[in-house]
Amino acid sequence: MLAVLAQSNVAGVQSFHSDRADVVHEHLSKRLSRHRFDCGRAEPIDARIYSMELGAIQFVDLQYGTEVDVEAQLEDDHFLVHLALDGETVMWADGNRYQLRPDELMVSSPGTPLKVHMTGNCRHLAVRMPASICTDYLGQQLHIPVQRRLEFYPGREGTRELPLVWRGMLTHICGQLQLCPITMGNKRLQRQYGMLLAEVLLGNYCNSYSEQIALHGNDISPRHVRRAREIIHDSVEETISIAALAAQVGVSVRSLQSGFRHFLGVTPLEYVRRHRLEKLHSALMESDGAASVTELMLECGIVNFGRYAQYYRQQYGCLPSETLRKRG
Repeated sequence: MLAVLAQSNVAGVQSFHSDRADVVHEHLSKRLSRHRFDCGRAEPIDARIYSMELGAIQFVDLQYGTEVDVEAQLEDDHFLVHLALDGETVMWADGNRYQLRPDELMVSSPGTPLKVHMTGNCRHLAVRMPASICTDYLGQQLHIPVQRRLEFYPGREGTRELPLVWRGMLTHICGQLQLCPITMGNKRLQRQYGMLLAEVLLGNYCNSYSEQIALHGNDISPRHVRRAREIIHDSVEETISIAALAAQVGVSVRSLQSGFRHFLGVTPLEYVRRHRLEKLHSALMESDGAASVTELMLECGIVNFGRYAQYYRQQYGCLPSETLRKRG
């Protein structure tokens, strides 16, 4: 992919070959993330690395040419998207082991530890995305308040097609760079591509904002989870029985819990709480001051005022009464 651009001498595409482990380590630390790697037990290293930038996004096509073990602690300001191109790679994240085969994908979140084992025939296309691209997209395009850390959950892509779509997107970008490098150097166009990549990831790879993104019409969850969400949205009861909810959508409690966790990243009860908090926040922001906080809470199906006031402060950084007072 990037090798073709390098062979065509496309401006900005860098080609790097080395058989020195220290030089390879320094090169990749600058391109991707600070890390350490061990290749002492294998054949001499024969690294072939191609890289380019699209705005603030870094693309790195890498192959070590020997068996290596990599350990990294991702910095707080970027995500790494790993797409396997050749060979089988083993990755450890969140205490779990994942095996990446060609056209399989995994996302590593800021501040998280990562371990990778690659054999000599393994080849990866890694994309280093600033966290701000995704959080700005959440806030500015989807109008979702970013009140907590954005985290992608490893191994939980919502659709099997996502790695193919991701690879197709990167192939398209490379093709456009080869055809019209001057046009692709436009900063506004680069930002648009960044937003497009952010949408693909946020909407199709389970993360800590998936349940809120689903409210914007990008719901990749199965039918029973979608139906359960509809029931929750239509309900104004304070107590929603998970057993009754599971019965209404025709699945077991375990299946319902599993579906919510896998596709939305939260339990059904957590989803209920966040949905009502969002309803309350919207009501407070749209209030003309005639209704009290208590009245607005009741309209949102909230009767445990003190507890939800604390939930609200945790999510929005202030009490409901403060939001209402500011609006007034």
